[in-house]
Amino acid sequence: MIVTEIRAFPVNSTVVMRSTLFALANMGATLQTYNEENGVIVATVSKWLGLQKQEVVARIRSFEGTCQLELDAPDFDKARELLQLIATYTRDGGRVQANATIQWVDLQRQQASKARQQELTNKVRSLLGSGQSNLPAVVDEQPTALVEAGDPAQPVGPSMDAPIAIPDNPGVLVKNRQNMLLELKVDPEVFTDRSGFVTMCSVCYSPTLRGSAFCPNCGRPLTLEAVQPEMREKATKSANSSMTYGLIGLALNAIPLLLLVLPALLNPADISLLDRIRATLTPLTITLAAVIGILPAILVGYAALRQGQRASWYLNLPAVLEHSGRGKAGIGGALGWLAIYLSIGWILLIIISLL
Repeated sequence: MIVTEIRAFPVNSTVVMRSTLFALANMGATLQTYNEENGVIVATVSKWLGLQKQEVVARIRSFEGTCQLELDAPDFDKARELLQLIATYTRDGGRVQANATIQWVDLQRQQASKARQQELTNKVRSLLGSGQSNLPAVVDEQPTALVEAGDPAQPVGPSMDAPIAIPDNPGVLVKNRQNMLLELKVDPEVFTDRSGFVTMCSVCYSPTLRGSAFCPNCGRPLTLEAVQPEMREKATKSANSSMTYGLIGLALNAIPLLLLVLPALLNPADISLLDRIRATLTPLTITLAAVIGILPAILVGYAALRQGQRASWYLNLPAVLEHSGRGKAGIGGALGWLAIYLSIGWILLIIISLL
């Protein structure tokens, strides 16, 4: 399955061409075609431990100082990895030199491993005797190929025959179609630090100018100013909901008052108020007070607390610069607790009256 990704870059096409080339080299791809005039790069990447070869095609179109990259990758993971590397190199050119140095360090490790393997082979041969040993010799890497004039690659690359020393300004190592290593020097004028005016989306790895409110590719917010209106709206909505739920909870607590206490107050009998409440209590009034008033008041009071906490969470975010809803959120939370405590009081009153 071929995955096609298109990204716009706020830099010229040369930067994106070299960044794509170096990203493919860093992934260990084999270069097939590289043409800066036509803006086409074709490379082969390995899959499943090198048993399967798949093509990666990059097309770069220039638009007056900016360009567009169209990338065809074998799968989504390869496309994502490539886009991340390309955007990183475009934004921070120093990463290219750092990754090139890592390539040379890995090459030194391979040479050291090869030397240890050769030494072990020689020891085994010496023990078994030179005439009786049929062990295969270690095959050296092929020499580095020459490249055409005008190609950014240097004509001389590292050789596994001589000890490899990391140069002061190491180039990026890439394989050509003959599977030979080429060294591509990093142009400091092309790869500079652009992090001051270029930023990168952390979701789709699309570079854009710093200060942009949203990513031009996926639409995700890139700055706090981009999410301020939405955060303010959610904070205000949660604060208003908290206060509304708190008032409803207080109103629901009036139902037990009307069903349990008011008939006792209207009864002129010469007994205590608790005895009069006990006299007016019936299974019907208790059920109505619990179902219509007490339980809903507890639930609504809890909802007022939740909405108040949510409003406080939004208001504490750095993106929200206005705190107009903080007072309503505090009042709503207080009313929610009051509604819950009054409901618990009604439950205790019913229990005491029944004893």
